[in-house]
Amino acid sequence: MNDMPKNLTVEQKNILSSMKVGSAFAADVAHACITMYVWDDNPKFLYIYHQELPRTQFLGELPDKTGRELRGNEEPLVQRALQRGVPLSGKRELSLGLFVDLRVYPIQDSKGKCFAVVAFDTNEPEELFIMTAVEFLKNTGRQILSSNYYGRLLPGDGLMIVDKDKVIIAANRTARHLFKVQGLSNLVGRRTNSLQINWPLVGMVLKTGVAEGKEIDMQGLLLAMRVIPVTNRPDTAAAIVILQDITELKKKDTELLIKSVVIREIHHRVKNNLQTIASLLRLQARRAHTDETKMVLRDCINRVTSIAVVHEFLSQQDSGKIDVAVAAQGIYEAIIASMADPNLKLQTSFKADNVLLPSDKATSIALVLNELLQNSLDHAFAGRSSGRLDVEFYKIPGSYCLKICDDGNGLPPGFVLDEQTSLGLKIIKTMVEADLRGTFTIEALKQGTCAVVTIPSELEGSE
Repeated sequence: MNDMPKNLTVEQKNILSSMKVGSAFAADVAHACITMYVWDDNPKFLYIYHQELPRTQFLGELPDKTGRELRGNEEPLVQRALQRGVPLSGKRELSLGLFVDLRVYPIQDSKGKCFAVVAFDTNEPEELFIMTAVEFLKNTGRQILSSNYYGRLLPGDGLMIVDKDKVIIAANRTARHLFKVQGLSNLVGRRTNSLQINWPLVGMVLKTGVAEGKEIDMQGLLLAMRVIPVTNRPDTAAAIVILQDITELKKKDTELLIKSVVIREIHHRVKNNLQTIASLLRLQARRAHTDETKMVLRDCINRVTSIAVVHEFLSQQDSGKIDVAVAAQGIYEAIIASMADPNLKLQTSFKADNVLLPSDKATSIALVLNELLQNSLDHAFAGRSSGRLDVEFYKIPGSYCLKICDDGNGLPPGFVLDEQTSLGLKIIKTMVEADLRGTFTIEALKQGTCAVVTIPSELEGSE
């Protein structure tokens, strides 16, 4: 793209820059391709400052000509409008076999000098829509960047122009159809403050010069209405009214909201049921006569509780994803509180990066963490009066890592992970390799043991 011509003043460049900001919205209002031309540094050439295609009319697959230089005689109407500083109209071949109407309007600086023109190419010229778009471009500045009301139009949106007296002076087919369905024909010429229409918002925008919007119910149709001032000054000369039918969209939003509430309630009930099962297992554990039975029941209670923690978080949010850091901390605190020997002086630490994962993956990680913590507390500190247990969950390039390290008794002689028959270790291997597609290792430290689970980070986007 070529640099901006040097012959333009700072004021002229600012005017063009401001017009560029509103050009997409203006193109939709005008139902036309907007092209802004200035003189190139070589006076025999024109420079295309900016081009914008409308979403409200199909004009073919046109290449973006922004930044191009072309000879003045290639665009005779544009050249004459720049030379004379007057609006001109005609026809031209926009692309091979596509002839369109062309409207060209001068752009002047504060001294009245015509330094640019804006051209509108359209195959369905609507004079009032084009004139409104011209005034909008000339009078609306960068403040539209901070407002959502200036978003692009959709092809099916209703569009109207209302003058300073609140009279509808132009309406597209969609707007006319919306009102005809409601039994109101001859839309053009009616007042927006009439009994049949009654839109006080239009009058407010005309008075303040500030864009506004609201949802309105038109006899069963739910419409999103935007009212845009043509100038950003009080007592603006006209306003643009846009109506979008959002009836089906709102219906789907309501259905999704209901489903979300139902799903959260299901998770809440699952959590309650799991807690009930854990309570029954605790009762059974109290009646058990052997330490082995009590240990088995305790392990089952912790596994059920870990799954319940995940469902507790799911019952409190809308999405089906869990912050693993928050869930892991809940499991970590519950296991330490229920399993740590009160006579053991245990130093602990927990660090975790916030990672959102689908609920099924979060459940697998919860069970893995549960088994690793149980394994450490069961074996690492036997016969010891003190110890340290550290838990970390963190991101590394391409993966997440769960690490549980202790300074306990270490691994037994000849320990080989794949040859172990422990139910807990089998659960960990199955969860990590089958459900999480990760790897599981246990490393012997100089003092103690470190279990490391590595999980591929693509799980974050999986469902």
